[in-house]
Amino acid sequence: MNGRKTPMKFAINRTDAISWSISAALILLLNTNLKTGEVNWTWTLLIFASALTISRIQEYLMPLLMRRAANWPVQRMLGAYVLVCVLVATLISTLVLIIIQLVKKEVFPARVYVSSGLTYVLMTIAFTSVYVIQQLTDRWKKSLLQQEQLNQALLRAEYDALKNQVNPHFLFNSLNILSALIPEDPENAVNLVERLSKVFRYNLQNNDRVTVELGTELKIVEAYLFIHKMRFGENLQYDLSIDKTDKTRSIVTQGLLTLVENALKHNECSSEKPLTISLFVDGDRVVVRNTFQPKNKQFLESTGIGLSNLKSRYKLVTTAPVEVKETADFFEVSIPFCSASGNS
Repeated sequence: MNGRKTPMKFAINRTDAISWSISAALILLLNTNLKTGEVNWTWTLLIFASALTISRIQEYLMPLLMRRAANWPVQRMLGAYVLVCVLVATLISTLVLIIIQLVKKEVFPARVYVSSGLTYVLMTIAFTSVYVIQQLTDRWKKSLLQQEQLNQALLRAEYDALKNQVNPHFLFNSLNILSALIPEDPENAVNLVERLSKVFRYNLQNNDRVTVELGTELKIVEAYLFIHKMRFGENLQYDLSIDKTDKTRSIVTQGLLTLVENALKHNECSSEKPLTISLFVDGDRVVVRNTFQPKNKQFLESTGIGLSNLKSRYKLVTTAPVEVKETADFFEVSIPFCSASGNS
């Protein structure tokens, strides 16, 4: 140790300064004869000293109370606060009156003790109310923050659960395509596996992302369509008309992939009924349109996990809905662009 004493630092904030100024003015006013203007300095100094003592005691007790009551209901916390104020005020006012009685050698009636006690209770509450209000406000803000964090965690968990339902479904369909193609065209099997690995590598790399750039997902959609093109040949035609400027905008991860997969899964693709899939941007939306030739009459019911899952995922990211349009000639789904802020 260097032997030097560290000076005590007194920090007076703006709130304390205002509180003490108002209190001093009130104490002075209460001890002033309004008719003569004469000030009873003895009582003024005595009450001011009492107020200072109360404030020092409360500065010690209130933090202890707030830490102890951190998890209490607000009603219980306020009840404990009032009880502490009453006990401290009663103790100080009683001591003050006893000292005065000893000095002046006179006895005060009970009503003096009661009125003095009430005055000190009000004074104690006034001195500590600012601190308590600040603590309750901080607690409320902390509660709001915790609730927001909890809501975000729940949304994230719900989103991941929905997305994880799609991945096994997608894997199952892709393996079926691969098993059907290998006996027919073994020379292109390696090329197909490379494209398929590209698709699943994308899924793994973007598993924790809520949104992704359109251009990034478009590359995977092209690889996925190429896999199906190898199976269906000229029976499958596709057109990806996306401007370069739109490729930097964001969509929900696997959004396009889900729609293209649905189009291929639920529509007939044959020499009699070739399937055409078109992707384009219309304002603030990406549109996936395919010729409408469902494999069964319950087409909308059979879209299953894919489309309903995509709608649920979009609801967690934006208020803009996924829109579905059906005509006699085509089936169309449009998904909105969304903010990239949803990425983890």
